Amino acid sequence: MTHPPSLVVFDLDHTLTRRDTFLQYLGGFLLKRPGRIWRTWSLPYAVAAFMLGKLDNAELKQRFLRSILGGVSREELQTWTAEFIHQVVHRGMRLDGLSAIEAHKSKGATLILLSASPDIYVGELGKELGFDEVICTLVEWDQDRITGKLSGSNVRGEEKVKLLKEIRRRFPNRRIIAYADNQSDLPMLQLVDHGVLVNGAKHAQKLASQMGIDLVVWH
Repeated sequence: MTHPPSLVVFDLDHTLTRRDTFLQYLGGFLLKRPGRIWRTWSLPYAVAAFMLGKLDNAELKQRFLRSILGGVSREELQTWTAEFIHQVVHRGMRLDGLSAIEAHKSKGATLILLSASPDIYVGELGKELGFDEVICTLVEWDQDRITGKLSGSNVRGEEKVKLLKEIRRRFPNRRIIAYADNQSDLPMLQLVDHGVLVNGAKHAQKLASQMGIDLVVWH
């Protein structure tokens, strides 16, 4: 009996990429538009509130988006996004991650990029890397300008679990493999047929081993 090709889910930041793409994207935009740096004065306070548990990840993400990109036109962001994607693809990817993508692709797998980072660049990056589908955090627009708010859920933690369950419903007969790096991704990795923790922190590695999740180091 012939089994259908696997469905493979990849996280983006620190799994396929060497750095956090969200902060890299925002920082690169500020270098292009240094006149907007004054808008970031409150961000250290927001980070401190997040570290103290007084601000959740979604709200922190919105604070950064609003401060740095709020009011910027779609056209201007598209120009920077094209440059940013070129930088990431050519200098910011883990080579072992790219090899994993190609290996699964050669076996006919369906590839899904599942990321908490925003769609202002993740969609195009996923397309550039050859993914069949991209699921990520959506941002809100006011006509042609970004508001700095999220449009829907922050694709992180329990939201990834929810989306993974939806993926399984859509592809009921497919073996699902998933790669991610963060401790918050462990519940998602536990749900799939083959979960892999990539470059996880020591505590995450310990928990992953207890859950039967494989560990790998990618360079």
